[in-house]
Amino acid sequence: MYLKKVKIWNFRCFGSKNNNEPGIEIDFDPKLNLLIGPNDSGKTAIIDAIRYVLGTQTFDPVRLEDEDFHEENGQRVNDLKIECIFSGFNETEAGQFLEWINIDKEDIKKSELKVWFEAQRKNNRIITNLRAGFDDEGQYIDGEARDLLRVTYLKPLRDAETELTPGYRSRLAQILKSHPLLIEKLSEKHTLVKYFDYSNRRVKEYFDTDKLSENLEIGITADEKGGKEIKDKFKEQTKTFLELNDSREPFFEITSAELSAILRKLELSLEKNKSGLGTLNQLFVAAEMIHLKRENYTGLKLGLIEELEAHLHPQAQLRVLKSLVNDNTNNIQYILTTHSTILGSSIPLKYLKLCSKDGVYSLDKDNTQLSESDYQFLERFLDATKANLFFAKGVIFVEGDAENILVPAIAEIIGKPLYKYGVSVVNVGHKGFFRYVNIFKRKDGKTLPIKVSIIADLDINVDENGKPTENNIDKKRQGIEGKYNSTDGNIKVFTSPLKTLEFDISCGNLYLYMHKAIQIANKCQSNWISDDDDVKKILSANDEILQLDDIDKRAYKIFEPLSKHLASKAITEQWFTKLLLENIDHVRTLINNDINDNKGIKYIIDAINHVTG
Repeated sequence: MYLKKVKIWNFRCFGSKNNNEPGIEIDFDPKLNLLIGPNDSGKTAIIDAIRYVLGTQTFDPVRLEDEDFHEENGQRVNDLKIECIFSGFNETEAGQFLEWINIDKEDIKKSELKVWFEAQRKNNRIITNLRAGFDDEGQYIDGEARDLLRVTYLKPLRDAETELTPGYRSRLAQILKSHPLLIEKLSEKHTLVKYFDYSNRRVKEYFDTDKLSENLEIGITADEKGGKEIKDKFKEQTKTFLELNDSREPFFEITSAELSAILRKLELSLEKNKSGLGTLNQLFVAAEMIHLKRENYTGLKLGLIEELEAHLHPQAQLRVLKSLVNDNTNNIQYILTTHSTILGSSIPLKYLKLCSKDGVYSLDKDNTQLSESDYQFLERFLDATKANLFFAKGVIFVEGDAENILVPAIAEIIGKPLYKYGVSVVNVGHKGFFRYVNIFKRKDGKTLPIKVSIIADLDINVDENGKPTENNIDKKRQGIEGKYNSTDGNIKVFTSPLKTLEFDISCGNLYLYMHKAIQIANKCQSNWISDDDDVKKILSANDEILQLDDIDKRAYKIFEPLSKHLASKAITEQWFTKLLLENIDHVRTLINNDINDNKGIKYIIDAINHVTG
């Protein structure tokens, strides 16, 4: 069996909809689910909702607080509800929940178990109850059936060192006790108990002997003394405290020779030296996974792991994730949360659940407009630098390095720094935006609640005078817009006025800065520039190109070194950005005029405004 769906009403950031519909519904993959998204998007709330309903293998208590009840318009609600629906049962699993399960007689795997947790604030108290059933009334679920639903939960920033070390509340001991080989039998002593009995006899022998027998196999020589002298002192002192006829004597032993006590003394290590947090974390996760996969367990096998990346460097994150992805153990389900772009870019997209306060959006083929070839492409090329789109409140897609450098700088200059708005710039490296944009388009025709701007070159051919040599420019622009724009306006493409970024900026009021940047890039490419004086000469020169009155021809001349590959676009944008930031007040004035004239850099400003507005 597996957790098929969770519905949440009025729990933390998730409210409820009209007609008492849940504020959020999440469908889960039977194998693997990675909850990803920006801070405060509800990832932890979803994990906590599940464990509040089902409980954990460590029997963590559920302590609801007022802050767990959703607040809206300054008012906190008094009721919340969380519902979990299970499916995929075999006959044995279904038989354990006969009082509550809705059996599908034709296909047992389609049978469903509904369990819900309700809480109410009343008279300064929080009253909770847990019910299950296939009608709205249900009945209480407790005892063995309740325990069969408990999940394995790994909290964020887990203290692996404490969990793996000996102690009365040792998690390692709990894990070991569940293994069939470590279950106590009434008929005979366990092998570990026999080992400890033997060890205790040797310890007793040491404290009962003045002189030890030679045993070179374990390093005892004939001249070594035993510990009888120590025991006698304890015996003499204790005798003075006991009654006259009390014949008891103190003795030393390693530990009580009971299996549960022995297991609490065990420590799990990977090396003799003290391991680092990352290694201990991997060891602890491994121990929990072994417990999750234990044999002959017929309950729910669900692992909740918050922030898998905790204490792990990128390569270790990948190894752990790949292990879970490639795990073919039957009936094991994982639900994870992450803030890691490494994990977000490394897991198959079908397992991703993109979280926002408006909902949780699965990126599987049943919900997105991604084709099979899109999935294959993105799983090859969606790297960590592009995966930041999963954490953004707005995304700007650009074609190359030039726009990737310039766009954040322009946003800074116009007073809309992208990092303040939670906007990510994603450089796809080519004109094929559609594979990435389809991530945001849903099967039902809607889009994800994330504003998306696409900055694209129109790439119209021009002659030596900078005049277009093609007809139907507007038709080409409309074709690009029709390909990407969404009907709800969330996804919108912004094309350059005529040709490319550098050419169209050269047509606008920032032409001087672009001209100087291209000149410097041209000299850099030929290794001519050696010091700041060379740059100053270029910046102070007033060459003939700048004297041209024809705006289009001047733009062509400025752009020519780039069109002939005599200068690097990336270096050009680095210098262009540097010059803009060094002259912000003047640049702002020029940009405002560009916007009014609807040319030059206006389309970039519009793209920024779309995702920040």
